[in-house]
Amino acid sequence: RMTQRARLLQVIEQDIQQDGRDCLALRERLQELYRHLLARDSAQIEALNPHIQALLDAVAGRAQRRSRVLRAFHLPMDADGMRTLLSNYTPPRREELQQEWQQLGQLTAQCKRLNERNGKLLAMHHDILSQLMGDPRQQPVYSRQLY
Repeated sequence: RMTQRARLLQVIEQDIQQDGRDCLALRERLQELYRHLLARDSAQIEALNPHIQALLDAVAGRAQRRSRVLRAFHLPMDADGMRTLLSNYTPPRREELQQEWQQLGQLTAQCKRLNERNGKLLAMHHDILSQLMGDPRQQPVYSRQLY
């Protein structure tokens, strides 16, 4: 029969692996979103958003669970806490998980950069539209001219 400690470690192991898969999928979706943003394909953008949100929600849920496990092990909820938690695994699994955790950090950083890039593109689109539609305090470019 598995101890509570062993069960928690198994959950962390599975969560790290699932986070890796979900972050790879998220990276692909964010790159796909960028292409659709460039093409101004609103139907595809709308179709992608729920998939992106579902991946983000799943990753966030596992991050919360990881925090609870760190708390259960009386560890800080930070990088040091995770390092200590991963030291509970026996070799060679410990090294594999440490590597997966490091790769997950890199993937997460990539996703964050892609998301920021998408946000900048969206903001640029918004600025262009605002200019075209006109600021109410200024004469809009496309408004009825009184000659």
